[in-house]
Amino acid sequence: MTDGGNSTDDIRNRIAPILDKVAVVGLRSWLKTIGLSSSAYTKATIAELVAKQIAAGQLSEPALEQALIGFEEASDMRVYLFSLEDLPSGPPAQWLTASLSSLSIPVSQERKFAGDKTKPMSPIYGQVQGSLLRVKWGEQQERAKLDETTFLPVSKPVFKRAVLIADIDARTAELRLNPPENKHAHEDAGGRITADAYYQDYIQKARDVLGCTLRPLELRPVVKTLVEEEPRAIRIHIDNHTNQINGKMRVNTSGGDVRDDPDWQVAYERNGATWAWDNQSFYWLPKASSKLLARELFSHIDAEDGYVRVNADCSDEEVIYVVSQIRAR
Repeated sequence: MTDGGNSTDDIRNRIAPILDKVAVVGLRSWLKTIGLSSSAYTKATIAELVAKQIAAGQLSEPALEQALIGFEEASDMRVYLFSLEDLPSGPPAQWLTASLSSLSIPVSQERKFAGDKTKPMSPIYGQVQGSLLRVKWGEQQERAKLDETTFLPVSKPVFKRAVLIADIDARTAELRLNPPENKHAHEDAGGRITADAYYQDYIQKARDVLGCTLRPLELRPVVKTLVEEEPRAIRIHIDNHTNQINGKMRVNTSGGDVRDDPDWQVAYERNGATWAWDNQSFYWLPKASSKLLARELFSHIDAEDGYVRVNADCSDEEVIYVVSQIRAR
């Protein structure tokens, strides 16, 4: 972030373009995490509040920048979780740095915004801190749809981010990916543009960086544990279950938990043993988070395809919490 004048107006003008990259609900959640809960409900009022905090010396612009980079690297992500096998030998910092260099990924001690990278899988930075690795890529895709008036196809550019995070000592890794648009550069073996080709290309890129086997985390036991455990760590607002003979059940609730619904309880008592635990949508509860969460946090686990999905306005700390809770189960 470029230094300039120190008046509130100067600061507000500098930070407004950065704040504009994050949804209002995400910014409000971040404000809570730094003790600035307020009635600011628009980008303009939030920019004014944050500018005043910076001008008063209660918040620094570098800290703001790093927090918002965290939002860019966490919001609206499909997160794949892996355990690492057959890792290269030797000090991790040494071979990780060599791997980044061989793949033309610039090594940086600072995390950076992606910017408007147009080429597929453009490397932004690779950060190595001992046995910890963080790598970020960006690319431009196209959102194509029919114009409602002319019925002609129109496209708009959309920028996507991918972030690989690995702990070599713990032998764990996660790959965060923004969902793809319907026009991008990733093709399957038949030459078709598909979402799966996009995801698989980045998974392969993670393999290339780490030089090892990525073993997907089995998520079905996690879903089962989260649904059954007491005290509850989550609130289930909608429940879809398929049993082993492909029977389906759906229960909805607004503001409550489906597990308190008598019909759900009867269905679970009778048929829970046959549920497949393939997927589950829910909210993580702040009261069960030891004050690590400032709000209910949506997640969806897809155990069949092996990923966790998070909100379009998540902070880095919130995704870290989600991943840690899932791995703990």
